Amino acid sequence: MNIPINKKTNALLLRYEHDRAVSDPAARAAIEQAGMEAHQYVESVAVHELDAERNVRKQRPQDWAGAFAENDRFAEALMRQEAELGVNHLAVHLFPLAPLMLGMHLASRLDRRPLCVYQQNPNGDWWLGYQRDQAPSEEPYFEVEGLPTGPQGGRGHVALIIEVTRSIRGKAVAQFKERHPSALLATVVLRPVRGVAPTAFEGPAQAARAALQFRQVLDTLHEHLEGCESVLLAMDGPGSLAAALGTAINPETQHPLRLHHFDQGTSTYVPVHLLRPRRKEERPAALLTPERMNEATRVLEKVRDVHQRLATWLREPEQAALVDRIHGADFLESHIGGAPELSSGPLYRHVNGSWNFHADLLLGLGALRQSLASDEDWNECVRLLLVHEAFHVGQGGLTSYNYSGSGRTGFVLEVADFDADAMAIEVALAWRRARRGGDVREQGETRTVEQIVWNVVESLRVFEPVRPVLELSERRLRRYLIWFFHACRLSALARRAKDAPGLGLVTMEIVGLSTFPDPDEEYAQQRIRLDHFEKATPVVVAVYFQRRLVREENHRAWVERLFKVIRDWESMPLDEARDAVRLIFEELFSRHRALVASGS
Repeated sequence: MNIPINKKTNALLLRYEHDRAVSDPAARAAIEQAGMEAHQYVESVAVHELDAERNVRKQRPQDWAGAFAENDRFAEALMRQEAELGVNHLAVHLFPLAPLMLGMHLASRLDRRPLCVYQQNPNGDWWLGYQRDQAPSEEPYFEVEGLPTGPQGGRGHVALIIEVTRSIRGKAVAQFKERHPSALLATVVLRPVRGVAPTAFEGPAQAARAALQFRQVLDTLHEHLEGCESVLLAMDGPGSLAAALGTAINPETQHPLRLHHFDQGTSTYVPVHLLRPRRKEERPAALLTPERMNEATRVLEKVRDVHQRLATWLREPEQAALVDRIHGADFLESHIGGAPELSSGPLYRHVNGSWNFHADLLLGLGALRQSLASDEDWNECVRLLLVHEAFHVGQGGLTSYNYSGSGRTGFVLEVADFDADAMAIEVALAWRRARRGGDVREQGETRTVEQIVWNVVESLRVFEPVRPVLELSERRLRRYLIWFFHACRLSALARRAKDAPGLGLVTMEIVGLSTFPDPDEEYAQQRIRLDHFEKATPVVVAVYFQRRLVREENHRAWVERLFKVIRDWESMPLDEARDAVRLIFEELFSRHRALVASGS
């Protein structure tokens, strides 16, 4: 996202047009009416220009992620361009015509800068509703009900209702209780001291006091309710006041805030976003040094070369059947974006034939080359990633940008991922046969497929945001177990069979691990720590493969050894790490010989 600012720019007129267009002359007139310069060096910018086809109100709640990501991209692009120009926090005049929760979120991303938010009258005129440097009114704006006065135990959620224009507590609280039975730790209601009414909000002094009180409420909840998993927020009121309250939000020091939008069609409050501490990989692009940006760009050029060579090879007539199997017709015409992606959000995107890779992923791929034995292994890891994602696109668009909350259906996604990985392995084997046929014949296809599967593991690990890997979601752990199983099984079979057996879907699960809610996901997903075990809880390992069920009780030591290898992966030579996993799985196979039967 490029924002048209320069060193002379004094302020931005920010149009937020989800619902209707913002008239530039009317907006500038409002800025002048508020006593500020509206023309000289004031640039007019849109975060979201009016587009009926992208009307967020018509989308499913789980598909609002793109609108919130748009806010993130704007805030990060503004910060990056300010840093490049040597400009310190431009003033922003925000004119929001959007759902309350989107306006609140956008304002929360514009912290530490002069901010004015305007409110539109029915006749189309605007008036100043909030100004960050405005002194708050002496009189409290909100009366606060239900706020805990001291520490309180238990785990669950808090219902936080803000009713300004009309009363909503009955409907909102009833729906929260229905979704979270027996899990509401408190119900807190904020309403104007003077009463709920369409005229209850009058201007900047009240908005400043309201924002101050809102911050105090969020801070108090964080102080008194240690077991609160999230604060469920519903609001009815003016858009400028919602944005003012957004300036009080600090996910780093407050409980996660789950934003709810009132859907007129269903008359329900639906969750559309979770404001939480930003993930480490969602760092602002301004924190990327020029040297690291140059490195990411260099890696992107290598990825582009791998993509072009793969597409050229797949266009050959001999590969036509293979292209059909991987649903890869669109891949042949796809292209790699021209620069590393810098905004928060997915580490890669594949949409309308264009691949965009986040700088963090590119840096991870660059680091991966240092641990692999050869450039060809690195190229194969990239090909595995490309074919995996191209297969998902061919399945009907199962991608990072439109399958929001995929972890909600983790077991279904696990099978889809297995098929995508299996197709990527098939392409990798065909590539090796065509380009390195002598090596394949010499070592045999079983050993060759084993090598490819180990590269599948490396293409998985490149997505881990923190090294060493100390935590994993249960779903992601199962995916590692699947490919460890197959790599080690192929290693065992290669000693007596050169023809590679079919891989076959394997389900592998470890039960009895200590889990906790994943703080980085908006849906309910459990994570496990790789360095912590509850000693009193039995650990069970279960495997289902080729219609055989294996169940092992009380093999905690086996699991602990496996997890230690996963944790120490980067600190060990790659061959040593793989040998350690082979040895661990060979012990499993020696106890259950049927798992390494050569039949497919």
